[in-house]
Formats: sequence, C-alpha cells, structure tokens
Amino acid sequence: MEKVVSGDHRALARALSIVEDEDVTASSLEEEFGKASDVRILGITGSPGVGKSTTTAALITYLRARGEKIAVIAVDPSSVLTGGALLGDRIRLTEHFTDKEVFIRSLATRGALGGLSRATDSVAYLMRKAGFTVIILETVGVGQSEVDVMRHADTVLILLAPGMGDGIQIAKAGVMEIGDIYLINKADRGGAEELAREVERSLALSPGKKIAGSEQEWNRAVLIGTMERGEGVDRLWEVITSHHSLLNKSAKS
Repeated sequence: MEKVVSGDHRALARALSIVEDEDVTASSLEEEFGKASDVRILGITGSPGVGKSTTTAALITYLRARGEKIAVIAVDPSSVLTGGALLGDRIRLTEHFTDKEVFIRSLATRGALGGLSRATDSVAYLMRKAGFTVIILETVGVGQSEVDVMRHADTVLILLAPGMGDGIQIAKAGVMEIGDIYLINKADRGGAEELAREVERSLALSPGKKIAGSEQEWNRAVLIGTMERGEGVDRLWEVITSHHSLLNKSAKS
C-alpha cells in the first residue's frame, strides 16, 4: 500500500487486479488501511453512442491543463469468451496513456447489471489512496433502468445526443431521474437546443433533487456542447465544481 500511496502506477495496477480478481470489498480495505481521501467521484452515463468516452477525454485534457491528477474507471462490456473487458473506452483515451498524471483502468462488467462492475467501490478506494484529485467513473452504455452509478458517484452526469431517440425516453422513469447534470452532446449535429428544452420541461415536472443530509436543493443543469471539439467543457466543469462545492458544504454542516 505504501507504493500505491506514493503514486506508483505499477503498484496501483497490481493492487487493482488483486481487489478485482479476489472480490475484495472497499469496507475491508478501509478497515485494514484506513480511510482514503474524500475526493468526489464524477459519474458519466448514457446510452451507447452519446459520447461518454469523448466527454471523458475532453475533461482530462481540460483538467490536465490546470494541473489536476486524474484517475478514470472505465467500465466495459465483458468478453463472452474470456470474461475480460472489451477495451473500447481505452482505445478512445489512448492520447492520455503517456501522461504520468493520468491513470485509466478498465473494468469488465462480468455479468453485473446496472452498467458497472462489482469492483467499482474497491477500485475507487485505491484511486483515492493514490492521491488523484479527480476521479471519473464512466459506465458502459446503459438503458433506461440501469441506475447503479448513482450509488457510486457523487455527481451524476447524464449524456444525451440529438437524433438518437432520447426525446421519446425523457418522460420515462429510470436513468433520467438520477442526474445532477444533463449534457446534450454532439451539438454540431443540430437539434441540440430542442432536445435541451425537452429535457428542461421533463425536469420541471419532477421533484427537485435534495442534497443528502441537507434541506438544500440542487438546481439540475442542462448544458449543450460538442465534446469532440472541447466546446462547452469549461462550462461543464464549472457546473460540476459547483455541485461538488454544495456537497462539501452540506457534509461540513
């Protein structure tokens, strides 16, 4: 654990393999090694093709320019042959592999439902121990009922894209209910403003989102951007930071 805490990426990779293969729980790790830092986790979710990995890459580029140390948990579908992860997310993030202040770990779903892996909490614990200042949790492409990300992330970012049928699904219960921030990605396609208005109308009909342990209510944000070009990423991070600040203020009160 000393090497993990010192920021040794090889030691961290080995530790992650152990906790994933042996189903080591985050609670048992905390009992043995003590509490980790309270770095907030950003969860990114949405249906296949909306640009989750592109958004992750855009955030990494933006945050690295500001000196942040970033860890990514990218959940990929499991191979039906080996049980391992089909590394689609890592392929899209290759430009960041040589950066020593970025650590990307792919996890296989291994039959787990909800868009995540059973090892998610343990992996997040070790990344916190390793001193990363930003942790991004990117789910596998999810459907309307796969909402597990809300149990593991402090801030949930839901991605949508024009022309992908999202509008028909917006009024339905499920994943649309759990977001803190909604990003209409691929705005260069056209139709983004219309979709954003549809999301805003849907949110206006549902109860506001209370901050846990507080009477405060978070005003859920609907943003528009084109992450492939980095357009809107600065505003996106500003809103994420505002949500984290509200959570931290609530935790201290």
